[in-house]
Amino acid sequence: MVEWKKNECSIISNGWTDRKERTLVNVLINCSKGTMFMQSIDASLMIKTIKKMFELLDKWVEQVGEENVIQVITNNH
Repeated sequence: MVEWKKNECSIISNGWTDRKERTLVNVLINCSKGTMFMQSIDASLMIKTIKKMFELLDKWVEQVGEENVIQVITNNH
């Protein structure tokens, strides 16, 4: 998105478990214009390791552009 080049942004991940015991990870991007929901991932079958979370979030850093991301925030889930 063009705004990402004008305004540095944060990538935020939020993990939680729904009523069906599925592990879900939401990805949001925040910049000075506001926060955008980007994706919700059913991570129930994904092994929840640091490496897997890094791979997931690194894809978003690459998509937004490394030079446009100032931080990645997780909830340590």
